[in-house]
Order: sequence, then structure tokens, then C-alpha cells
Amino acid sequence: MRDYGFCFWSLGDIPITQKCGIAQNIGVDGVEVEGNIKENPANLKNILESYNLKILSVTPVNVDISSPINNVRELAVQYFLDLIDWAVKVGAPRICLHGDVGKVSVSGDSELDWNYLVSSTQKIMDKALKSNIEVVFEVLNRYENHQIVTCEEALELIKEVNNPSLKVLLDAYHMNIEEQNPVAALRLAGEKLGVYHVADSNREQIGNGHANIEGQIKTLHDIDYQGPIIMEIMATGPNPFTPVKGDDYIEVLTDFYKESLKLIKKWDQK
Repeated sequence: MRDYGFCFWSLGDIPITQKCGIAQNIGVDGVEVEGNIKENPANLKNILESYNLKILSVTPVNVDISSPINNVRELAVQYFLDLIDWAVKVGAPRICLHGDVGKVSVSGDSELDWNYLVSSTQKIMDKALKSNIEVVFEVLNRYENHQIVTCEEALELIKEVNNPSLKVLLDAYHMNIEEQNPVAALRLAGEKLGVYHVADSNREQIGNGHANIEGQIKTLHDIDYQGPIIMEIMATGPNPFTPVKGDDYIEVLTDFYKESLKLIKKWDQK
């Protein structure tokens, strides 16, 4: 049975109980929560359970696991090690991993950057495997990070890290920018696909852009993808790094999610 959800961060800085009420209104099975390790995991787990919401995944804070600055990189890795412990306590099956959002150029030595990325990921994955937590490496786009912007690059990282708990997260919005053929990218990921994020080409509700979301969802069946479909949609407006797009952004976003979920469920049954 497929789980459908959306990313909590897209609702902005509002109370967790309000986010849960919106999730119930939208009609999802679960959510991707924000990885704020200062938040009491037991309390968060209890709140979500009281609203009958599953935790599908965890969005990390923005840290740089491939930084050439040793202290920055080590602190970033430690965050993810702590996040794994937090995820266990909150009852999450997986966490997301990605590069520093906003870092769009190399430090000066692309090979060194890659080696730092691999070694940091290996350290994180050693603990993830022992903790029975799946890690999905999210493929971003060139306007958010300079490393891992295609499925092929993500699979190369997975090959080098060589840990069975590491999979790939493909996002329809990012694929629209970077992949020549998003459907082909999903096929390439195959059994390594751990999470599928979805929004249309403009990161709005499905149908507001030009992405072939129906084709992508049908492809999930072709590759026997059993994981969740998690919507990561934004209200209309500038600045891709903030969810707040005006006074009525929550109402707009709620409608976007509702309408998108209807189409996703329709296509996912074929």
C-alpha cells in the first residue's frame, strides 16, 4: 500500500499542531519532518501519532559535508550522526542527505571535493546501517548545489560509498532542470530509488507546469517502486528558499496539495 505525504518545511514556521491539522485536511498518510535535533523526538512522535500521521522521512538542516574546511565538514558529519539517533527516537524509517544548499561552485579542487563527499557519506552510512536507518541522497539542481545534480552522479556516489542502506532521492522539480529525460532517470535509479519527491516544473501543484508527472508515476510501477510519494510544492511567488509567499500562502499551498494528491492517486492506480 502506497504512502502519500508532503514536506512539513513547505508550510513555514507555524506550530506543529497546525501543520498536522493541515496534513489531515489535505488527506495524506504521513509527512516528511524537519530534522531539528533540538526538538524533543518523543514529543514530536506523540503529536504525529495523535493525528494518525506517519513519519515518512526527515529533511536535514543545511550543512556542508564536503567542505574543505575540516571543522565545518566534521560538524556537518556530526549533525547527521546525531540526526540518525534522533530519527530512531522519533520513529522515522529514513533520513535525507544532500550537499550544502547554496554552494554552487567547487572549492578549487573538484576531485578533493568529491573525495570529501564520499568519505563523509561513508562515515554517516556506517552508523545508519548499524541503526537500521535508510539514507536517501537527494539529487538537487545546479542552482542549489554543485555536486550530485543527476541520477547518474548519485548512483556513482552510491557505488563508491558501497553501503546497502544508501539509496537515491529523485525529485520531479529538480529532474525537470537537470535530467534530459526524467522518466529515463527513474528507470536508471531502479531498485536504488528510495524516495520520490514530486512537484510540477515550476514547483507548484501538478498541472500548473509542463512536467510529465503522469509518465513519471507510471514509471514507478514499471520499476516496482514501493516507497512513498512525497509532495514538495511551493505557493506561487519568488525566492525559492522561503515557503512564505504572501499572507494567504498556507491556503494556496493547501489547495495545491489537495489537487495534486487527487491526480497522483488517480495515476498511481493505473
